[in-house]
Amino acid sequence: MRITTSRLAIILLLILAVFPLPSRAVDVIAPQGIPSRPVMGPGINWKLDPAQIAGQYAAAQSQLEASLKGILGVPAGARNFDNTVKAFETANAVFDQQIQSLAFLGYVSPDKAVREAGLKVEADAGAYGVAVWARPGLYQAVKDYADKGETLTGEDGRLLTRMLREFKSSGHGLSPEDKDKLQKIQERLSVISTEFEGNINADNGGMDVKLEDLKGLPDDIIKRLQQNQTPDGKIRVTLKYPDYIPFMKYADNGELRRQLQLKYQNRAVEKNLPILSEALRLRDQSAKLLGYSSFPEKALEGRMAETPQKVWDFLNGLWPILRTQDQDLKDLLAEKRKDDPKAERVESWELSYYSDKLRKARFDLDSEEVKKYFPVDTVVAGTMRVYQRILGVTFTEVASPEAWHSDVRLFRINDGKDGREIGYFYLDIHPRQGKYSHAAAFTIIQGRELEQNGYLKPVSAMVANFPKGAPGQPALLPHSDVETFFHEFGHLMHQTLTKARYATFSGSSVARDFVEAPSQMLENFVWEREVLDEISGHYQDPSKKLPDALFQKMLAAKNFGNGIHYLTQLAFAMIDMLYHTAVPADTSRLFNQMMELVGLVPVNPGAHSEASFGHLMGGYAAGYYGYLWSEVFADDIFTRFKKEGLFSPAVGKAWREEVLEKGSSRPEMESLIAFLGRLPSSEAFFKRLRGAKPGA
Repeated sequence: MRITTSRLAIILLLILAVFPLPSRAVDVIAPQGIPSRPVMGPGINWKLDPAQIAGQYAAAQSQLEASLKGILGVPAGARNFDNTVKAFETANAVFDQQIQSLAFLGYVSPDKAVREAGLKVEADAGAYGVAVWARPGLYQAVKDYADKGETLTGEDGRLLTRMLREFKSSGHGLSPEDKDKLQKIQERLSVISTEFEGNINADNGGMDVKLEDLKGLPDDIIKRLQQNQTPDGKIRVTLKYPDYIPFMKYADNGELRRQLQLKYQNRAVEKNLPILSEALRLRDQSAKLLGYSSFPEKALEGRMAETPQKVWDFLNGLWPILRTQDQDLKDLLAEKRKDDPKAERVESWELSYYSDKLRKARFDLDSEEVKKYFPVDTVVAGTMRVYQRILGVTFTEVASPEAWHSDVRLFRINDGKDGREIGYFYLDIHPRQGKYSHAAAFTIIQGRELEQNGYLKPVSAMVANFPKGAPGQPALLPHSDVETFFHEFGHLMHQTLTKARYATFSGSSVARDFVEAPSQMLENFVWEREVLDEISGHYQDPSKKLPDALFQKMLAAKNFGNGIHYLTQLAFAMIDMLYHTAVPADTSRLFNQMMELVGLVPVNPGAHSEASFGHLMGGYAAGYYGYLWSEVFADDIFTRFKKEGLFSPAVGKAWREEVLEKGSSRPEMESLIAFLGRLPSSEAFFKRLRGAKPGA
């Protein structure tokens, strides 16, 4: 029987009705196979102080105002696509080009004052953008042109449709009072969204432990942590990934694991819980002012899923499949009972610890042995060689890049056949205080068509938090981090290989529930022998690739723990949709209940994980389902690579031309069909959920 809403959502809402809620390092070397010589960079000045940042932002705003004045000055009868729609698009694109590097410094600068100035630019630009789109004269100018009914095709027609939808979302058509209320809401949302992420990055929490408290951790990690010595002789374990994840996975002291997890789950809690609650209320109000029944209904316009009902149908369809995979938890409990025969459940701070023990016991797989074949520099160089082969491009390192930190490396991208310069990307992959705390690819300059028949070269940056090595010991990556690097590099290529005419559709500016698919597809490559031979090499002897015996163990264990992983992802997706459907009085209680109901693991008492759930404020509002939704396409896409050859020039060319270069200049479904030669299928995705190998 077809359901009309989520059964789990109904359960939750009934619960809520009955129980009302109150709420030193190895030097970075030029990678093998990547030439390093002086080349012209993108010309961005990263050595700015706060006053210069503010001055450049003000100048960019003044230039935009002058451009908007010119658009408004066109007589109504003389309006055409070029002097109105295209002119408005270009004015906004130029503004973004001038400020994106300023805002990016808010996430990566080693100087706190510069970070604060960069985040202020992002917040101010967001609020300013809201005000620009709310201007009646600009709306009327675009509407006057649209009312002429000229036939537009391709990107031109798509641009006008997108522009009119944005104006609608800005309140044009509402009463003056409601439009003013909506504008204030949207301006406030822009400001607090930036504050939310900034608070997470600024949280420098951690735990000071004794040397004996590191028992269980691998020697290389202990040596690295010993560099973080406190004045009283203890060792600082931070909440950054290179510290936090190994401690949760290997530390024998369960109580310290519990304490560290609680600190991690309560990052920025005091500042961000009120921000999240305010944002949820404001989003709900904005949607209803615009005539939508809920924020998800508004947010899903223009996405592949289209409606909240389709999202819930998708998530509910996954639930019975994933629910049967709770055997993972039963197996972990059996492993825990070897230490504690009376144990009745596995706690959240025990999942990584007992998963590693069980993986070793069941598959004779030692993840620390695997790490020895993945030094950071080897992975970086190998990944770039693989991408060059797949996509028909070349990367050249800029020998002395001007950047925001000495760790940062810069590369130029050229076409492999004609040598045409395409764009640039930066790599900033090691942690430091105040830096963005996750892994992501940031667009710095969006590629777009220029007035003088040229093309603005795109520039992007990958930011990550992979470890630095200890003295005499290179930094080693677990295979999961190799997968992450491969994933994020996919975003870089999506952003920089674009050929979209307009910035609105450029690079990864695609539907939110498709944006992860290209990178998720590429994750499959790091499980293929011919790719592993490119990206692996023992840290003591790079000529020694990952042994086949070890690789076979990895393959055997590949789907181990998938049940827990996907149940957690499903819980996150449902929490996001519920938050935005009926705003809870206590976000923590709803989050924790759903994690236990769907994720099947009780939450660490006192945890407020939603306070550091950056996706809720970083563009995935009512969109976290997209990670699962896009995996359906990712697995289907990979079947063609698997069938015709991972390094097939024809497949790589088609992938680049039909998907990456197109961006959102045409509907994402059209790009998928053009690459696959057929309609997409969910068969590969569901086969993988049931244990089949990718591409099978």
